[in-house]
Formats: sequence, C-alpha cells, structure tokens
Amino acid sequence: MLTSVVIPAKNADDQLLYTLFGFNLQYCAFEEFEVIVLDNASTDATREKLSQFTAHFPLNYVRFRAKKTLAHLLNTGVQLARGELIVFLAAQLIVPRSFIGVHQQAHEKSRDLVLLGQDRKRIYSVYEPGFSATQHAECQLWLEQYPHVKRPHTLGESVPLLEESQIVNGLPFRIGLPCPVAQKRLAIREKYGAKLARHRSPWTLFDIEHVSLRRESLAKAGAFRELPRIEMERDFGKRLRKNGCPFQLDDKLTLLKQEYVQKRLGTSGPSSRKNRRA
Repeated sequence: MLTSVVIPAKNADDQLLYTLFGFNLQYCAFEEFEVIVLDNASTDATREKLSQFTAHFPLNYVRFRAKKTLAHLLNTGVQLARGELIVFLAAQLIVPRSFIGVHQQAHEKSRDLVLLGQDRKRIYSVYEPGFSATQHAECQLWLEQYPHVKRPHTLGESVPLLEESQIVNGLPFRIGLPCPVAQKRLAIREKYGAKLARHRSPWTLFDIEHVSLRRESLAKAGAFRELPRIEMERDFGKRLRKNGCPFQLDDKLTLLKQEYVQKRLGTSGPSSRKNRRA
C-alpha cells in the first residue's frame, strides 16, 4: 500500500530536517511511501537545507512564493499524493521507525478508518532565541538533566541540539517531556477505548498534525474548506463521520513534538483556539 505523508511547513527548517530524517529510518521499504513537503513561503533556510538533505525515500518539495491558507496546502498535498493512504503530519513531529508500518497495518484491517494520533512527548531539538520565558527556563532545565545533548553556543540564533546518531539510537524518545495534548487523549482512551466506543463526537479529535485515512475517504468527504484551523478540522471530521468512517486512536506510536516559537500555521489568532479539542 503506497503511503503519502503530507507535511505543511513554514519557517521550520531545522525541525523539518529532523522530521524528515526520521523517515530515513523506517522499518518498511522506502518504495512503500513518499513524503510531500508544502513550504508555505518560508523566509528561513528551508529551501537551501532541503536541497542538501539526502532522502532515502521519494521526497516531493513544493515551495509557494506567496503565503497560502492551510486548507489550500492540504488540498494541494492530496492532489499531488500518489498513495492510496494519506497521512497528514506536522513539520515538527519526529516519527518512530514503525510509523509507516503501523498506519498501513491499521488501514489494511479497516478501509474506512480514520486513525488519530494519540501519544506524544516534547523535546527541545533546536534552541530558538524567540522562545517564551517559560520555554527558555524549561529548555535550560532539560539540558541540565541530559548533558549528552548539545548546548547552544549562542543565545542569539537558532542552534540544532540533536545529533543524527542520537535519533538513530532512539535517545530523544527516552528523554522526552510530558505533552498535555497526549495526556488528555490518554484520558479519553481510558474512558472510551481506542475505538472511541460511545464517544458522541469523535470528529472533534480530528487533527491534521497526525492523522491518516484512505484516499477514497478523502474523496467522499470533499476538499478542506477555507476556515480557521480548528473549524476546518472539525468541519472535515464531521463530513467523515457522516460518511460512516470509524475514528480510532492510535495506541502504538509515540511521536516527538519539537518545541518551537509559537506562531501557529493556519490559525486566525487566539480566538480560533478557544475551543481546542484534546
């Protein structure tokens, strides 16, 4: 089953490289998946750094010169995707070696399935001078606890902190920090089960940062609509639900969310996040 991973990205050059490197480590054959990066008019070094990145898998990099909406990026990614299975992923999420295989196996068992990401940990893979005061303090404490992680040599520019060899041996997955979103989803799983039995509105958990579904389910639901991110996700999730797609939490994968300066892609300000689902 050819799998297409669609990654919208904006000004996340170093984090994106770590994310892509995780796909070089997949257990499955590299011919079984492709990755599509949709660069939303980044002003950092994303283009230059990706041109130097060696991908062992098919990598399709598309750069937009003018900023596009998140819905436009996602719809473009679906159009470009060659796979039968589509995975939407955030640029800052490092995936484990079994990532592609777990998604493929789940959808081989259920054709209409919508597989929702559940578990995450947080890490500081890149030091950013624009971090909030809370992030600065947490990053400093985290680095003190793990002396084998590189220290930033300057506080005035972005500095990658992880070595590729550390990702290969799985170190970041062992030293990650708790993630509030994952903790909330774990509570939901404990109450309703991974298959979300009796959950009245599982579509509120639809999150384009980590979710997979078959192309045919996407086609039946139609395109993503031009709405603020949370509304867009819930609107699309509702359409999937109306089409009879079962929603299920993935209980086999733990991803690493790389901390970054909080300027969210595709949102319309703080008001659009008031009703954020778990």
